[in-house]
Amino acid sequence: MSGRPCPVVALTSNKGGVGKTTVAVNLAVLLRTLRPELPVLLIGLDDQDLIDRMFRLDEAAPASDIAQALRGGGLDAAIQLGRHDVHYVPTSAAVADLKREITHPTALADALQRSAWRGLVLIDTKSDLEILTQNAIWASDLALVLVTDQTALLEAEKVFRVLERWGRPRTRARVVLSLVDLRIKYDHHEHGDVLALLLSQIRARGLPLIESFLSRSPRIEALNTNAEGRPLAIVGQAKGSLVHAQLRHLADDVLRLLPEPGAVAEPPPERRAAARRAYPGRLLAFREAAPRLIELQARDLSRAGLGAAGSEKLGIGERVHVALARADGRPLLLWARVVRATPASALAFEAPSSEAAAALEAVLQAG
Repeated sequence: MSGRPCPVVALTSNKGGVGKTTVAVNLAVLLRTLRPELPVLLIGLDDQDLIDRMFRLDEAAPASDIAQALRGGGLDAAIQLGRHDVHYVPTSAAVADLKREITHPTALADALQRSAWRGLVLIDTKSDLEILTQNAIWASDLALVLVTDQTALLEAEKVFRVLERWGRPRTRARVVLSLVDLRIKYDHHEHGDVLALLLSQIRARGLPLIESFLSRSPRIEALNTNAEGRPLAIVGQAKGSLVHAQLRHLADDVLRLLPEPGAVAEPPPERRAAARRAYPGRLLAFREAAPRLIELQARDLSRAGLGAAGSEKLGIGERVHVALARADGRPLLLWARVVRATPASALAFEAPSSEAAAALEAVLQAG
């Protein structure tokens, strides 16, 4: 296992209007203020330019932006020093085009691994759970899932299901209540206000939660609109306000939950849906990214996946087409994702068709 080059925080929600970008930019500024020895890099995977308007030092066109950087497989050429001593990668109006080009959730993590950046990384995402957002979540040590209301809470559960599908613990994400309007009260309810109601529903669902929350504030919302056309930072323009204090608590919680730079990254645990049985033998497979046959030394098998060692090193998240042997010798082809690569590989099967699922059951029964 290699050392972790930088701790990564993703801000995500499958619902718009929860304040992701506002929280991302202000958290970047505050973290830079609280920990001046810790460089902060902000990356935006949305096509809006709030990040650029807030941090850009001059009007010259950037040499590179996030879309170009990801296409090139590296971020170093695109990283710029901005206002508030925060580094950022310029956003791109064409970032949505990457959704047709990137098919794997590890592209951003790979680009970060190859970069020379050593510090904290914040990633702001679009209000969806499509491939770019998946890249942000995959790359993150901590995903902050912003929730403002019950609709956003229902959508938040999908993020935790993504983590479970990848075999990662739910604690890699935390719900953060944002834009909470404390004026919303309930006369005839056990929970007197919207904050208490949402907290009770989050806890009832067993979702990991950061207790700090951010209130809705017209004063804070007004910081994004001014004559200069440049969003203003809470730490500079609303210091001493309730939201500033709440943001400070959130920043402290984030720093507490993150691994230190250089800490060893533990591989995600494999999530087993069924007990494994011994399944020794050699199998053939091919990698989606490089469709040539490779050989796997199988170790054990279940309905959920396969334990094996490969003739070539497999990467976490890599998609592999595996050929299992049926009783009559015919191959049973199943797609799988690599969920553990060291010291031996573990592959989690993607949901098979009903016919393939029945064939897999027959393989298990035959053993």
